Amino acid sequence: MPDTIFDAIVIGGGPAGATAAALLAAWGRSVVVIHGESEAPGLAESLPSSTRKLLGFLGQISAVDAASFHPNEGNVSHWAERDAVASTEVAGYHVSRPEFDRVLRDHAREQGASFLNAHARRVDQSSPALVEAFGPDGAVSCRGRFVLDCSGRTGVLARRGLRRAESGYRTLAVAAEWNCDNWPPGERAHTVVESYRDGWAWSVPLSPLKRQCTVMLDADRTTIRKTDLERLYAEELQKAKNIGARLEGSTKIGPVWACDASVYDCHKAFDGNALLVGDAASFVEALSSGGVKKALSSAWTASVVVNTCLGQSSMVGTASEFHDRRERQVFAEYARWSAEFFREAANVYGDPFWTARAEFGSSVATSTTPSDFDLERDANVRITFERLRDAPNICLAPGPYLTFADAAVIEDREVVLREGVVVPGYETPLRFAAGVNLPELIRLAPECRDMPSLAEAYEQRVAPVDPRELLIGLSFLVTRGALSFT
Repeated sequence: MPDTIFDAIVIGGGPAGATAAALLAAWGRSVVVIHGESEAPGLAESLPSSTRKLLGFLGQISAVDAASFHPNEGNVSHWAERDAVASTEVAGYHVSRPEFDRVLRDHAREQGASFLNAHARRVDQSSPALVEAFGPDGAVSCRGRFVLDCSGRTGVLARRGLRRAESGYRTLAVAAEWNCDNWPPGERAHTVVESYRDGWAWSVPLSPLKRQCTVMLDADRTTIRKTDLERLYAEELQKAKNIGARLEGSTKIGPVWACDASVYDCHKAFDGNALLVGDAASFVEALSSGGVKKALSSAWTASVVVNTCLGQSSMVGTASEFHDRRERQVFAEYARWSAEFFREAANVYGDPFWTARAEFGSSVATSTTPSDFDLERDANVRITFERLRDAPNICLAPGPYLTFADAAVIEDREVVLREGVVVPGYETPLRFAAGVNLPELIRLAPECRDMPSLAEAYEQRVAPVDPRELLIGLSFLVTRGALSFT
């Protein structure tokens, strides 16, 4: 396409690439996706019911629902010698990634994105950028103002010194599909997860009678050859006694296959006119079942950033830093969340497989903004929360060192600067925590004498609010000294 300069070139047509292309095209930007079709197998994934809200926000839910993926009604866990069952009122999805990705690519085409069946080979980050690719029809190249690396683990741009793998361990996923006529009827829409001494396994249903079962191994402690995969897979399933017992009488479909499932992140997710998006920027533990949600959210942020940069050159620096912080924050949240489960297993098994993973997750730097995960586990926030919750009256005033400054936030389709609060321990001013507008809460709190009146005032001035989230936001401000008791 020598005569066309696209607003954005997207490398990779997985969930991140397809979503970014669909959003930018729907917003009137010219987009081309470079995606090479592949027959390689893909892992099945469990998308929790919360994914429905995100898909609805992104305009994809009708396309996904029309594909009639097998419902995800919860999970069965045999973790660290404890059993648990969790069910959901509203079903999520159990998906085959290759089919799920095709649905999202078709949606992107409907929004106006162009596609090239090719594999990106070289990227010249000049202005405009030049991407050279090779496909069934030979060499092809195109130019664009921005390049979004959505190539996942391949990391066409990410591997240029932007990616780092410092976890100290590597994980290999070994999988196969099964016809499971004898699987317990009550679990045919449930994911099953199981830990054992030196690994873990999970089983995802793709239909009432078909499942993919995967074992997760330490790649550094296992000598693996392709010819040994069948034997290795069978040996690991024997360790996963609960999943192995459920597979009795089942028939394996096709060969066993393996893929790298090691975690990594990046030094920075924005480099000149290029962005790392989704798995190209970071890969989180499969245990979280959050890979697809993370990719979709990353694509939305990246699309807003590109749309902002295309419309306002003065915001390029602010928008790029916003994307970079957001990617680091999400990786840190998932790492620390997974570490809690790894610690549980480490306490039971005491094997290096678990201790290495628990130690890495605990060592990941804290988030650049306060996440719900951080706030719920902050002991000081919990103490203040209980004090405010139980108090018949509240008497609060601005803290002695309270300072306001501009904070970068997303409004509609753009990154904008709005008033934020300078909070010790965070690298940039904050506008929101626990979904609450912090500057407005600081102004309202001294005017109110109890939580019901504060909630009413907040809803009148800002927006409807969950009282618990309002109380968490208030507790955070008091704990960090932005508000103080009088």
